[in-house]
Amino acid sequence: MVGESWREYFEFSSAEKNRTNGLCKLCNRNYKDQNGIFSNFLKHLKRVHPNKYCRIFNLEDEFISGGKHANDDDSTATASTTVKSRRNRVALSMAKNLIVRCNLPFKIVESAGFRDFMKECGFKFEPISAEKLKRDIIPSFANNVLKKIQETLNKVNHVTLTIDGWSDRRCRSFLGITCHFIDDKMIPQAYLIDFVRLKSPHTGENIQQLTEDVLDEFEIKEKVFKIITDNASSMIKAYKFGLLVDEETDKYGDISKSMSGTAPMLDDYDHDIELNDFQVIDVCQDDDIDDPEDPATLRLSCFAHTLQLCVRDGLKNSSHVSRVLGKCQALAKFSHKSSKVADLLDELNQRINKMNVTRWNSEYLLIKSILLIGKNDLESITKLMDNSITFSNKDFTVLEEIINILEPFYEISIKCQAEAIVTASLVVPAVVHLVTHLRDIKENLSFCTKLAQQLQSSFEIRFAGIIKRLNQDEVENNDPFSDSIYFMAAALDPQFKFYWIRDLRLPANAENRLKQNILQLILDYISKYVTTSSTNSSHQRADQSFSSLPLSSLSSATFSSSTPKPKRRKLFNYNDDNNDESNDSTSMDAANELEAYINDPVRSRFSEYWLNSRFSISKTLVIRIFSVQASSAPVGRVFSYAGLILSPRRANMNEKLFKDLIFLKVNQHLL
Repeated sequence: MVGESWREYFEFSSAEKNRTNGLCKLCNRNYKDQNGIFSNFLKHLKRVHPNKYCRIFNLEDEFISGGKHANDDDSTATASTTVKSRRNRVALSMAKNLIVRCNLPFKIVESAGFRDFMKECGFKFEPISAEKLKRDIIPSFANNVLKKIQETLNKVNHVTLTIDGWSDRRCRSFLGITCHFIDDKMIPQAYLIDFVRLKSPHTGENIQQLTEDVLDEFEIKEKVFKIITDNASSMIKAYKFGLLVDEETDKYGDISKSMSGTAPMLDDYDHDIELNDFQVIDVCQDDDIDDPEDPATLRLSCFAHTLQLCVRDGLKNSSHVSRVLGKCQALAKFSHKSSKVADLLDELNQRINKMNVTRWNSEYLLIKSILLIGKNDLESITKLMDNSITFSNKDFTVLEEIINILEPFYEISIKCQAEAIVTASLVVPAVVHLVTHLRDIKENLSFCTKLAQQLQSSFEIRFAGIIKRLNQDEVENNDPFSDSIYFMAAALDPQFKFYWIRDLRLPANAENRLKQNILQLILDYISKYVTTSSTNSSHQRADQSFSSLPLSSLSSATFSSSTPKPKRRKLFNYNDDNNDESNDSTSMDAANELEAYINDPVRSRFSEYWLNSRFSISKTLVIRIFSVQASSAPVGRVFSYAGLILSPRRANMNEKLFKDLIFLKVNQHLL
């Protein structure tokens, strides 16, 4: 901090009676003050060396005044300049730490309690008005952060967007747009680039036009690699043809026919998932549709959203589950209305989660909270209900089986929403883990076998593109999740590579073919999109290079299907039996790079591995595809902040200030 740089002018040492001794290096005068308090030293610097004092604290004064450079001359600073510098420094700190980071109301700086607190701290506080914070400081912060984002994006070649709609308490609708990329240190970065007002009608054409306006402002339209949204029909129409819209075209007949037997099951829950207490708007609620993705388009479906739709499909169509889940819902509803139940739960130090069909994992969390209470205590609670219900031993068995089935779904949905790691590479290993989990758990189920079967059926439809590639079947352009980027990302993440294939227990030849197919996808993509001098020659030798790899490098150990599995496998936990030596060649074409990468025994974290990697061709592809997010959770987090900022007591906040606060809150690391 600028405000701490004055310490360099003093040499500190301990003194008696809990005091600190400070020797001024400029004039060799000695001063003392209580431990942790430095007011005497600052006063000396201000009185005796005003030029140094002014130069130290003038930098933050520049920010408020629009960035004018301070005069470095050692002329004597006037008292008014010093006071103004101190006032601006305090105002900046309050705006940044109290208003933006802590989300405190602006009026706090005018309250008597706050001013008394500042006096108690022994700090000479110059009062500032809430109006000054709103009118001058917050807009100045927003402009400064915006400039930083624009400067950064000018240096980036590929970005991915996550986009969704939201409405506030006054039914004003907004479109949130976050931008994601891999920086020069191979670390994933994310910015909120705009939170723009979305006025009616909420059609695909309007959404597309707003998106283009924002991208034009940042001059990154040509840099957009993918756009991640949920399955709302207007989102699909807005980006189905890249950044062009054709509202009248509908090419979903094929998938609708193939799903005719399960359409009622799937369509009931195909709407936007709400991530906070506000409404995440569904811009065309009358015709939500399952998204048959075209690999040539920009748009990709939110993986977490689709995963939750699979869970809802399974829970709705299993008789045992529906009956017991109905009891859980009734208990949860009553527990949030009865003070007697609330008191009893408080004594037990337990709580019952609310059931909300628009919240991810709400069924799992509800059942988990009920099981944690225990059978005896649960009986005491149900006896307090007006229409008492009873949980039998069979019901508890069903609940435990549901938890065992859904626990990996919960873990994966949390994992794929992570902020600090790449997530595109999680999709295929996650699907494989869940498919094999459902396959292996059936033999241990007594009542929920149908639930597992329904989940499998839903997976085959909603993740048809991934399932077909795993089965080495032909993938249609309109298959959901048919984009090859998911397989390429999994293979190019050093923590996954091909380790996840072991869970499939494929025969050695089938496993080898699957790996070769994925490597060929990568090589074809490099040949098409990555400009290098060696790409064409590597593409021509692709088949020969990959088919000639030793079986030990392409095939992982297979496991007997009859082997008992006493415990559920940990998520993304693979034993490493690869002892091959790393290829030390420093000049390789794309095919040789991939072979060297696959055989490299190093399994460090993504950023660490690729930052130090010598595979220049592959790294270019990695920077491009790992900008992709597995879910639209980043923009969902923006809406959570929006809900906190626009509390009921601040519902009348003007739109410009509201947008600035959200922009600063999400991008606070740039302040």
